[in-house]
Amino acid sequence: MRFGLPALLALALAGCAVKSPVEIVPAPRAYAHGIGGATFLIGGSFATGRSPDGNSLILYGPEGAFVIDSGRHAEHLTLIRQGLSGIGMTPVAIVNTHWHLDHVSGNPALKAAFPDIKVYGTSAIDGALTGFLATSAEASRKALADGAVPASAIPDVESDLATIARGAELRPDVIVDESRDIAIAGRPLSFRVAHHAVTGRDLWIYDAAEKRAIVGDLVTVPVPFLDTACPEGWLKALDEVAASGAEQIIPGHGPIMPIADFGIWHRAFSDFIACARGAGALETCSAGWLAGAAKWIDSDTVRAKAMADYYGELVRSKKLDGYCRV
Repeated sequence: MRFGLPALLALALAGCAVKSPVEIVPAPRAYAHGIGGATFLIGGSFATGRSPDGNSLILYGPEGAFVIDSGRHAEHLTLIRQGLSGIGMTPVAIVNTHWHLDHVSGNPALKAAFPDIKVYGTSAIDGALTGFLATSAEASRKALADGAVPASAIPDVESDLATIARGAELRPDVIVDESRDIAIAGRPLSFRVAHHAVTGRDLWIYDAAEKRAIVGDLVTVPVPFLDTACPEGWLKALDEVAASGAEQIIPGHGPIMPIADFGIWHRAFSDFIACARGAGALETCSAGWLAGAAKWIDSDTVRAKAMADYYGELVRSKKLDGYCRV
């Protein structure tokens, strides 16, 4: 998730204004731990008042290791490095599921540490650098100058500005704009490209040997992050994930899902979009999401509702429709 400045500010201010009866405590960040099939998960984080890190994975094959998504914060990158050190293998590649900053910001540091590493991703970041990210950077600089950024959010806003300024370093070395089978580090995988979904092009990975789909932000909790999304394209991509044969889903944010749980999330997402596209009260849409995705929200109800309200309005206002045409 890039998580645009308006969303970040709205939630930061909501967190100050709304007192939850239950303190929101972020789930503990997971150290790189094996999940089977020569794959390690570095769990993301979304602490209150801060921007998130997406989930990262380390996979290895006969020719080395590679990283899927590199996070945003320095502490997340440290965990990736610890995970690589723990398996004692030199990374040969980074695969980015999409260009949101909580999935790509660690790229420059990993490339500096491992000069031979190659980054695989879609070309959608090119449009983002001249469009969404450029606009977001301009808004962030103005908000900082005007004193409109809550103190807790200033370090993340400044860090994102620094990352955007180095945007050319985020571009992939190997562009994957259409689905194809590929071997990374000698490990066979199927790269699947979803057009006009979370971003203009999203790369998700099907590991047939493990019957596992690594889907980036096509699946997120506590809510779907719709900042740069085409809802209809996203729905189509979810249908393709469901038909892939996967028995396990690795989300961009949140815990590993068996396919039955993915089905629950998929239905909740479909219902939320249908509701937001309709004419009923948006509060009904948010309530429907909280009920449909309850097993992943727990004590995070206040924040999840604020986010669902914000994203429901984005859908209702048709502000996302342009992402379906780009």
